[in-house]
Amino acid sequence: MELHHAEHVAADPGRLYAALADVDNLPRYVPQVRAAHATGDGHVQVEARYGGHTQTGQAWFRADESARAIEWGTDGGPYHGRLAVEPDGDGSRLTLSLTATHGDPDRDVAATLDAIRRLVEAEV
Repeated sequence: MELHHAEHVAADPGRLYAALADVDNLPRYVPQVRAAHATGDGHVQVEARYGGHTQTGQAWFRADESARAIEWGTDGGPYHGRLAVEPDGDGSRLTLSLTATHGDPDRDVAATLDAIRRLVEAEV
């Protein structure tokens, strides 16, 4: 299943991108993620909770400052996503694209975007 969603966030695009590109912030805006740590070479170690079970694994995570975009996914798996930040009036336009085969992607996208808005509108 592929989903695309865009919305306005009341935060400067550069500051919004910086908050999202910081791997340490992943647990603050992806509700399923409990911990995330960069392991080098564009990968992160992630602890996440899905369906009442905690899972640990490695994912790739790429941040492109010039495009203000972040991409992530699992090696060899169908799960991947992209966040892109663009100027939008007095704030930013945040576009989230997600390809997933499990869970409730609509609910996951909505929860992630709500958490991002809370993170950046309160602190950025």
